[in-house]
Amino acid sequence: MEYRIGKQYETWEWKHSGPAPAGSQAEIDLRGSFQGDGKSMAVKGFYAGNGEYRLRFLPEAAGDYSYEIVSDSLGIRESGVLHAEPADAGRHGPVRAKGTALFYADGTRFASFGTTVYALANQSEALIEETLETLGEAPFNKLRTCVFPKHYAYNANNPRFYPFEVKAGQAQRAFSAEGLPVFPLRKGVADDYWDTERPCFAFWEHLEAVLQRLDALGIQADLILFHNYDRWGFSNMSRADNLRYLDYLLRRLAAFPNIWWSMANEYDLCFDKSDEDFRTFEAFIAANDPYGHLLSNHNCFQMWDASRETVSHISFQTKELTRVAELMRKFGKPVLVDECRYEGNIPEFWGNLSGQDLVRSFWRVTVQGGFCTHGETYLPETPQGKLATRTGEKDVVWWAKGGRLNGQSPERIAFLRSVIESLPGPLEPVEGGFPELANLEEEALRETIARFPEDFQSFLGSIARMNRLERELFYAVEYNYEGHCGDSVFLSYLDDQCPAVYEMKLPEDRLYRVDVLDTWEMTRQTALQGVKGKVRVKLPGKPYMAVLAVAEELGEEEENG
Repeated sequence: MEYRIGKQYETWEWKHSGPAPAGSQAEIDLRGSFQGDGKSMAVKGFYAGNGEYRLRFLPEAAGDYSYEIVSDSLGIRESGVLHAEPADAGRHGPVRAKGTALFYADGTRFASFGTTVYALANQSEALIEETLETLGEAPFNKLRTCVFPKHYAYNANNPRFYPFEVKAGQAQRAFSAEGLPVFPLRKGVADDYWDTERPCFAFWEHLEAVLQRLDALGIQADLILFHNYDRWGFSNMSRADNLRYLDYLLRRLAAFPNIWWSMANEYDLCFDKSDEDFRTFEAFIAANDPYGHLLSNHNCFQMWDASRETVSHISFQTKELTRVAELMRKFGKPVLVDECRYEGNIPEFWGNLSGQDLVRSFWRVTVQGGFCTHGETYLPETPQGKLATRTGEKDVVWWAKGGRLNGQSPERIAFLRSVIESLPGPLEPVEGGFPELANLEEEALRETIARFPEDFQSFLGSIARMNRLERELFYAVEYNYEGHCGDSVFLSYLDDQCPAVYEMKLPEDRLYRVDVLDTWEMTRQTALQGVKGKVRVKLPGKPYMAVLAVAEELGEEEENG
C-alpha cells in the first residue's frame, strides 16, 4: 500500500518507467480510479516518451483519496492513498458555470476579463517569455490560445514542434535539405502524413510548460482545440485521428486546474468538419474529462447550439452586444463575447477599433452580466505598434503572437475589472423595459403591453405594429445597458449618451450611495448618499459615463465580494 502526498487544486502526477509501447503511443493501457470527497473518478494515463508513463489527478478537496492504478500490458497494479493537503492561498480550483455566472470550485466568484494570443505556444522562447511578463502586469485573467499552430495574416512562421510525428516514409519528402518542414500540405494528404499514434512529446511538454506558467499567473487557458487557419494539414484530419488527438490531449491536460475547452475558433469556418463532427467531439470531451472543465464552441457567423447540458457557456463572436441579456435569459448560462473586433489599425475591419470603442464594448457586455474578451492588432511598423516586442522580431501583433501591449484599452479594462470585483455578487440584466418586447410573440406582446398604464399603451402599440425584425433593429439602437445584484447594486452604462442629469429609480426600502464613473478617464466620484426611490444624478454631459448605486448598509466585506 503506497502513501503519497498531493495538494488540493494542484495536479498530482504518478510516474512509472518501462519499455515503450509496442503499438500506439497515444492510446495506451494505463488507468486509475480514485475514491474520495464522496466521489469515484476514473482517469487515463499517457505515455510521455523515453520509457516514461504518467497518470495525473486533480484533487478538489483536502483529505485522503484511495486509489488503484492498473496496466495489464505493463504488469502494474498499485493501490494506495493520496493525501491531499489543503490548498495554498490563492488556489481556488477549476472555474465552472453556475447559472449565468462563473465561480471557482471553492465558491470564489470569477469575473472573466479575457485577451487573445492565438499562437502563443508556437513562438520563440524569448517572445513567449515577454508575453508572459506582459500578462503578469495586464488586467486579463483568461487567455484564448490554440493547440495547433495557426497560419493567417501576421502569423506565417513555422512552429518549433508539431503535435505528432511524421509517418514513416514521409520524412524525406516533407523536409528540405536544411531540415525545415516543407509546407503547405495538399488537402487530403494529412492522413498520410501525420502519425496520430505517435505524439511529439517535445510539443506537448512545451505546451504544458506554457499552460503551467499561465496558471502561476492566475490566468485561465481557454484552449482552442481546432481551427481552419492551417497549412500543415491538421485541419483536415479524419474523425478517427481527431478523436485520437482529443483522447491524448485529455489524458495529459484534463488534470490541469486552469483549463477551458473551446472546441474551435470559428467552428463554422472549419469546412472539413460537419456539425455532426463537432457534436461527436463535444460528447467525447464531456465523457472523457473527469473534472467537467468549461466547454464551448466559438462561432464566426452561426452561434453553436448551447442548449445541451454538455455546453457550459456561450462563446460568442458578435457585434450585436444588445443580445447578451437575451441569451442569458434564453439559455440560463454564462455569455462570453470572445470576439467583438479588436483594438488596432490593421486594414481588416475586424482589427481596427479605437481603444474607446473596445472599452465601450467591454462595458456594454459586462454591465448586462456577460463577459468580454480583448485583442490588440496594431501594425508593427506604425507608432502604435512599433513597441510590440523587445525581442527584435518583426511582424509581432499581440492578437497573433503576443509580445507587449500598446493600446489604450487595457488600463481602462483594469478599471472596469476593479469596479466589477468590488460588487457583492455577479451582475444580472435588469428585467423589463423595451428590449424584452423585441423577442415576444404577438400574443405575449399584447399581454405585456396591457400591463402598462393606459395612457402609455398607445405608444407601445405603435411599437407592437412593427414586425419582430424591425423591433430587434430598433432596440439594438435604443438600448439601455443596465445590470443589478439583487437590490444591493444597480449599474447603468450610458454609452454615447451625454445627459446632464440621469434619473434612476431605486427601491424604497434601502438607502443607497450613488457614484458617477467616467469609464474613459477612470474616475469614480460619489454624487449622492442616503437616497432611495426616484433620484436625479448630475452628470458632466459627456459620453462613456456610468452610474453605480450601492446599498449603504453593505459591509466592506460584502461590497468587495
